[in-house]
Amino acid sequence: MSQNLFEQFTDDPVEYNMKHLKTQLFMTLITLIRQKGWSQAAAASELCVSAPRMSNLFKGYLEKFSIDTLLEMLVRIGYKLDADFDPENSAQPLVMNLKKAML
Repeated sequence: MSQNLFEQFTDDPVEYNMKHLKTQLFMTLITLIRQKGWSQAAAASELCVSAPRMSNLFKGYLEKFSIDTLLEMLVRIGYKLDADFDPENSAQPLVMNLKKAML
């Protein structure tokens, strides 16, 4: 049996990778919001989304969020996603890192 939850629900590698990325963005966003000590209402205000939208995020309703939306929220919280491409590194040609944005 697979250790990965998504592999239990899909054989489609594209769907698997999109859900995996969305989950990673979600977990990062929730962690950063909690580190800031924001309530759901404060997070909604800071991230320019409605209170019901933030409630959906905290409940883990990931199907209601696009990857673009989650990335936008990470930018609003003060971070940026950097991607480095090294075509000569066949094991990991693309590395993505979340970094604190210079404001």
